[in-house]
Formats: sequence, C-alpha cells, structure tokens
Amino acid sequence: MKITKVEPILLSYEYKPEEQWGWSGGEVKVWHTSLVRVWTDEGIYGCGEMGTGHYIPEAAKAICEFLAKTLIGQDPFEIEVLQSRMYKLGANWGRRGIAMGVISGIENALWDLKGKALGVPVHSLLGGKYRDSIKTYASGGMEQPIDSLIKEVNGYLEKGFKAVKIRGGYDKKRDVQKVKALRESLGYDFDLAIDCGQGYVPFAWSAKEAIGVVKALEEYQLMFIEEPCRTDELDVYRKVHEASGTTPIAGGENGCSIYEYKALIDNNCLDIIQPDVTHAGGIAEVKKAAEYAYYNGITVAPHVFRSGASFMAHLHLLSAIPNALICEFQQVANPLREELMNEPLKMVDGELLIPNTPGLGIHLDDEIINKYPYKPGTEQRFKVEKSK
Repeated sequence: MKITKVEPILLSYEYKPEEQWGWSGGEVKVWHTSLVRVWTDEGIYGCGEMGTGHYIPEAAKAICEFLAKTLIGQDPFEIEVLQSRMYKLGANWGRRGIAMGVISGIENALWDLKGKALGVPVHSLLGGKYRDSIKTYASGGMEQPIDSLIKEVNGYLEKGFKAVKIRGGYDKKRDVQKVKALRESLGYDFDLAIDCGQGYVPFAWSAKEAIGVVKALEEYQLMFIEEPCRTDELDVYRKVHEASGTTPIAGGENGCSIYEYKALIDNNCLDIIQPDVTHAGGIAEVKKAAEYAYYNGITVAPHVFRSGASFMAHLHLLSAIPNALICEFQQVANPLREELMNEPLKMVDGELLIPNTPGLGIHLDDEIINKYPYKPGTEQRFKVEKSK
C-alpha cells in the first residue's frame, strides 16, 4: 500500500447572529475547519484535522500541499517515520505554530487510515485501552450576564454533565464574581473549572496579579484553573503554580512537540497538561508528552475544541494513556463535530464511551464538503493591544 494523494479540505460554518460568542480574547462569527484526507492506491483514505488551520485556513492548505510532496509513494503505516520527516522539513521555520498543526492533521489521518485498513480502532494501535469511558466536562460559559451564565451551566447539569468549564480572564473581581455566583446558586456537587485564556488576551496578568486571582478562587474548590499566565512565560507559570495551594493549575493548549511539554513539566509549571493532538504534532507526539507527564505525576486533560475529527482522535488517545483526567466537550454551535462522526457520542453518568469502530470513527464525503463550503475573508476576531 502506498500514499497516492494528500488532500487539504477547507470548510466553514458561518454562525447565525444568535450563535455568535465572545470571550476575554475576542469574538467568533465563523467556524473554520481545516481537514486533510490521505489516499492510498487501494482506495482507502484517512482523515485528520489541521488544528491551527482553524485560524488561518489558506496558510494551512499551502503548507499541507508543500508537505504532501514528501509523502507520495510512501508506506502510510510508517506513521512516526513520516511525522519525523515532515517535522525535519520545517526545522528552520515550522517547529512551532501552524506547521505543527498541519503535520498533526496529516499524522492523525495516517492513524485513521491504518486503523481502517487493519479493521481496528486507533486505540488498539496505540497499545490498547486503559478504560472504556472517560469523564467529560461541558466546555462553555462564554461572556454573558451572570444570570444567563447560571442558567447555561444548570442546563449542562440537567443534561447529565458532572463537570463544567467557564471562561474568565478579565480581572480578579469579574472572575471571582462568576465562580462565586455559580457555587452559591448551584452548589458544589459538580466539578467547576475556569479558563483564564492568558494566551489570548491583549494584556496578560503579571505573576502577582495571577497569584491574586488563583488565591481568591481557592475557596471555591475548582477542578482546575486554566492558563492564568501568558503561554511562554514559564517563570510566571512556576511562581503561580507554587502559590496555588490546593487548586490545580492547567495549561499548554498551544504547546507544540514533546519539547515544550518537557519544559513545562521540568520547570514545575503545571499540575495538568492540555495538549491538542491536532496542534502539538499528532497523536503519537502527544502520547509521548503524556508518558513524560505520567512519570512526573502529572495528568492530561487535552484541549478539544475543533471538529469531530479532533474529538474522536482525542477519545482514542485518552483511552490509551494511564494518566487521562478528563475530556473537554465543546458546547458552542459546531455541526462539523457530529456530522463527521460515524456514530453519535454516548455519555453515561457523565462519562463518554470510547468508540471501537475501525480507525478514528470518522468520515468525510462530498455531501459534507458541499454543505459547508469554505468562506474566504471570514475570520475570528481577536482583541489586540492598542497602539501606544
């Protein structure tokens, strides 16, 4: 079996006015999904998602087409060899950011292809399942009045979720106000987390400010506080982590390769790493990071905020690592989550059942491609620093 084609596919879902949402880092009016299909001479294809293509789809497509040249004619089963080859091609320009997202998408597609060809789920190829289900949390709580936030979170609890994450990152007063209101209204019988998004906001908190937020939130017994620091400020992360008391600190959704997670762990920055298999280098690369975390007493709660291709890839990974903590379940409008899945997700007692269908359990056909054509010129809007 040989690879005959590597096909980037860009899709878009433009939100209706009532579906648009915002958070401390910006606002979202369109949802882009950048996928890749890898075809073989036996007519089998695998599908994966290029996570960073969510932000700049056309750049992701161009990089994918560049990398494709080195894959044509190769054995699709040699996944880690091909991932390494793509990584080395970008040694001078692609070790971080969008190139790694493209590599991740292709690598995910190769796992999907191999699983389909052999008739086994990807978790079997990764060494087998540690679990048949994984706890999940409803990921929502975007910017809105407190009363509607309480209503939204209560709705998740009524659906059977036992954990919820909301968005923060504004300032100490605002973030504490949100968490306090939820605990006073809904109690402590569910896990609650807050994402401070300091990798996205225009002006990230200083170490002193972040420590102040973390300490003020401690009494509310949070499952974790996510990204209270700027992405690359390891010293700030370490100081905040050391001052965090009983509240776990999570982060790393923007990390790329085992090397960035090794640095976070070695510098005592986190209790929980949050890699994304569509961004960090692929399923195998994140598995390496998870193994390193395991031997350092750290758990894994990945960033899962893309399409069904991303969701299913993460479910397979989480079943195949011993230190999986929980799976993010995005709650904003996203039809390309469910429509790419071969079978509907099943949640029992707050846990998602791990799929056993061959490959990743996803498909991509012409009907989906035609239904969600790419819309050039539409983009997420990030808040930016004002010129001085």
